[in-house]
Amino acid sequence: MRARRLLGKVALGAEAAATLTIATVAIRVLPRRAPVRLLGRPEPAAERAVVGSSDPRARRVGRAVERVAAVMPWRPSCLPQAIATRAMLRRRRISCEGHLGVVSTSPLEAHAWVTVQGRVVQGGPIRNATEVAAFR
Repeated sequence: MRARRLLGKVALGAEAAATLTIATVAIRVLPRRAPVRLLGRPEPAAERAVVGSSDPRARRVGRAVERVAAVMPWRPSCLPQAIATRAMLRRRRISCEGHLGVVSTSPLEAHAWVTVQGRVVQGGPIRNATEVAAFR
């Protein structure tokens, strides 16, 4: 049972590394507005209520992406992490939202994160970010 669990973690980490790599390359080579479209369909920013607890699989995916990003040589920022997390969650048919927000205006600093059922699964905690857009 332990070996099976370890194998699952290794596979999830490998998937996270591959998806993060693809997201990072896409951000660098695609036209300027295209990477944001990888987050999904834009919706106006709005208050969203937390609905129950998020799927434990979603939390595992978010943690895997963040842990792998921390050890990658180029240290992917929050946007490729959010794109990778959304892609991995959609692959598992887990409904999720990507978010873009502003943390500060002087200097301009933005942040991207992903939620499932209103709970942050990647890119949290969100304290000082003002949400600008949500993506489904």
